[in-house]
Amino acid sequence: ACVAFRQVAMAEVQEEDAPMQDAQDPEEELPELSLDIIDLIKTAQAQHGLRHGDYGRYRSYCSRRLHRLRRVTGCTHGKGRYVKRPLEPESVRDARQLMLPLFCAERAWAFAMQLKRENTQQEARPHYHLLARLAKAAEWSAKLAALCAERADQRTDLEAKAYSAFMHGNVALERENWAPALASFKSTATICTELARVTMAEQAALYKQVAAEVEPSIRFCSYNLRRLGGEEVSDETDAMGDDVDGLAGASDILRSKLEQVLAETRAKQAESLTEVVVLGERIPLRTDKTRLGYSAVQQALLEVQRCEEGGGKEAGDKADKGDDLLALYDKLFVACNDALDSVRLELRETKKREQSAKSGAAEASLLTLQAALLWQKLHHTARRNLLLLGRLREGKGPAGSRKRATP
Repeated sequence: ACVAFRQVAMAEVQEEDAPMQDAQDPEEELPELSLDIIDLIKTAQAQHGLRHGDYGRYRSYCSRRLHRLRRVTGCTHGKGRYVKRPLEPESVRDARQLMLPLFCAERAWAFAMQLKRENTQQEARPHYHLLARLAKAAEWSAKLAALCAERADQRTDLEAKAYSAFMHGNVALERENWAPALASFKSTATICTELARVTMAEQAALYKQVAAEVEPSIRFCSYNLRRLGGEEVSDETDAMGDDVDGLAGASDILRSKLEQVLAETRAKQAESLTEVVVLGERIPLRTDKTRLGYSAVQQALLEVQRCEEGGGKEAGDKADKGDDLLALYDKLFVACNDALDSVRLELRETKKREQSAKSGAAEASLLTLQAALLWQKLHHTARRNLLLLGRLREGKGPAGSRKRATP
């Protein structure tokens, strides 16, 4: 792996160290430049940390590559004393000069994502810092789009516009400006979809990937606009807040927003859930943690019931339905364990208090609730085991494979 990394780094250095041709001839007609922007950034992100979510490593790589690009293109800012040299369209004669604003935007974006990953406590100061970095990334992407509009071919110009729209959408999404964010992400998706329709198969797959990555952001912005406008939200749109783990292509900004929406939704449901009925007995839910845990169990049970009834799956797709049902059972067991932990904690706190008739009744109701949750867990554990047994009788493993283990 280290040898491959050195080879990639040496190839980049050799490519960037190649001399610029006729850079000083003022009478030469300016050529039309071409740069594979999306392919360039996707390759760099995959090779330098983002495959594992290491934004700090990717940010350091962007800084190193910017230093090499400035040195080889002569776009330095003086030696010793800083002298600003803005990149004008008339001075752009090599495609590598277009990489300067591109990697400046990538570096600022990577820094913002690093701050977001590290700010787990939702502190104000790091949040302001990441907003400033996202705004800087959008500013550099706008400069890239302006340069490509005058100096690049049509495909590069469209890729730069899609990239700039994506960066501006990230800023609006983080600030919860849903309408500008929706317009920006739709612009990115539209450009990439049209480019995928008219380009070669290898490049088209990359454009389709980008369009698929912004689709969850488009749905989330539309959901929030309908909710703020007082319109009724459909079940399909409302359910996206409960499927944070299923958004494989979603950005970290979108994931954090979805987690906040999910927490707010469960908190509202928990506020209205003050008591439950178990075997005809009304049991009050006194603490917020117990209410949230019980609400999560009920939501998981509803999802299991929908899957068992065949909702969202074709009738003949039994293998995929079984895999989905196993995943929902695992989710249900996690929710049951969390709810049981909260009930046991409340039960221990009740026993520590001074014994009275009231505390005895509270302890009895908590024991009944604990027994009900434990019964739900054991009941669905048995159903899951029966499902696994049926799949094994059909010659399928837990994931639908037909391979048998050799002794």
